[in-house]
Amino acid sequence: MKKYLELMFNFNFSELKQILGNDIVENLNEWDISSEEKWSRKKIIEMIDCLYGVNLLRDKKIIERILRAMPINDLTNLCRRFCQSLLEQNPDSICSEISGNWGNNDSSRRVLSELGVDENIFEIQKKNEVAVTTVVDSPERFYELLDYQFYIKQQALHILNSENQLARFLIHMPTGTGKTKTSMHIITNYLNFTLKKQGLVIWVAHTTELLQQAYETFVTTWTHLGDGEINAYRIWADNSIEDSDIQLNGIMFCGIQKLIVLSKSDEKLFNRLVLDCRLFVFDEAHKAAATETRKIVEAFMTKKQGMENRFLMGLTATPGRTTDYSDDNKKFSNMFDDNIISIDTNLIAKMNMGRIEALNTSVDENVIKYFQKRKILSKMIKKTLEYQSKFSVEELKILNQSVSAEKDYSAKQLEILARSKERNKKIMMELRILQSEQKPTIVFACSVLHAKMLSAMLTLEEIPNALVIGEMSSFDRKRAIDSFKDRKNPCNIIINCDVLTTGFDSTNIQCVFITRPTKSIVLYSQMLGRGLRGPMMGGQEECLLLDVKDNLESFDNEKAFSYFDSYWNK
Repeated sequence: MKKYLELMFNFNFSELKQILGNDIVENLNEWDISSEEKWSRKKIIEMIDCLYGVNLLRDKKIIERILRAMPINDLTNLCRRFCQSLLEQNPDSICSEISGNWGNNDSSRRVLSELGVDENIFEIQKKNEVAVTTVVDSPERFYELLDYQFYIKQQALHILNSENQLARFLIHMPTGTGKTKTSMHIITNYLNFTLKKQGLVIWVAHTTELLQQAYETFVTTWTHLGDGEINAYRIWADNSIEDSDIQLNGIMFCGIQKLIVLSKSDEKLFNRLVLDCRLFVFDEAHKAAATETRKIVEAFMTKKQGMENRFLMGLTATPGRTTDYSDDNKKFSNMFDDNIISIDTNLIAKMNMGRIEALNTSVDENVIKYFQKRKILSKMIKKTLEYQSKFSVEELKILNQSVSAEKDYSAKQLEILARSKERNKKIMMELRILQSEQKPTIVFACSVLHAKMLSAMLTLEEIPNALVIGEMSSFDRKRAIDSFKDRKNPCNIIINCDVLTTGFDSTNIQCVFITRPTKSIVLYSQMLGRGLRGPMMGGQEECLLLDVKDNLESFDNEKAFSYFDSYWNK
């Protein structure tokens, strides 16, 4: 246990509960009337650590209280090592002085180190060490693509190697079948043989996790299949390109929000990117049709005099934006020229069979079932949780307000469900069973508060768990994810709210637990997609899908994958 956590044993119960959060304390007591009896300083501190991690130490009041909990000799030694100017002052003044100057400075970082924290907690998003790295090829051999991935690659390269001007297309593959890996093979081939490493491929995504995953996959792919050296730029968080006067060659991984900001604040650099771009790749492309995002895409897909030709390639498992037949969906398909590359199971089967065998073999045209039979995707075993609801008249009025694919559950509706004692007891009962079965489980909570409450209750019951929420530091988020992925770690449950729907792959997942209701087929398919990797992709043959009765019931993953077919001219 880190030193600052050990010092918190000197806090009184009311202080610890206040840090934990009154909402959480009240709800835990309501869920389990005996929970107060289970509490000890150790339990509360464990809950605080699980919920807030080192993020807690950004608060000046808390750091001052931790310093006051130090033995006098330790505080004096701390001053002697890092703050000698304070040696003559009394302990209260020392604590006030250090906490008063608390922030992103050398003295604060030294105190953090003394408290057992080596990470710079003041950086909201830890910067990459460099914005550009040189990726070099490798003499080692590399795994090739599977048949359907090779088919997608060849279809994409046919477009990229054509003379078609400003061509656009969308690659449609189910979650868990290797979209990123397939894309990097396409890009590596395009950079090697078509561009001959002259010009820029820009890969855009909306989260750091997606960008980091894509970058790492490219490095692995180029290392084995690339020709010599190539530049790989990481332009997200605070990273940028300093010299916009020289041509940019290679591949750039960039956050969409970063591009939006650059288009308004650094016109010179933005124009440099537009000029050098030869292929614009949009990961999770169903987000590309949003108004501001679309403006960025169209800026790159406008060829002015003197510019080279460029292409737009989208990637998605759900080629639509809503579940209704809407203008939004049609605009989205038009954005990619109604040109979609999907998996043809009959054609893939013929690639692997003789002529006579192919004529006499019936192939499942349902892509999901086809991949499940091949053990590329896991089989989802569904279980619906029911509970006896006890909502007030006022709560029922709010819960019965209209919900549709265009208008998902409101924050107020989610809050009511998140606080339901009966609902949460049922969720906790299932989590206890999953823990007893040692079944690695990803939980999608209704809200941030709901995620914290579930994590706190599990911690209270001595059930190891990891929590991932947006307000966490990158250090705490990585720590939580690593503890879940490490199979030597006893943590079998990872809880999140709207963070791990994309860009998170953990092949050990055996259960997807959706407690967050939604009417969005895109969001729903993204959540259950976390457990779809089959044995051929390093995952499980079967995955349990737990869904609460008030959740989306009209879709499953088979329907989700083919739902938007009618919007595309095939």
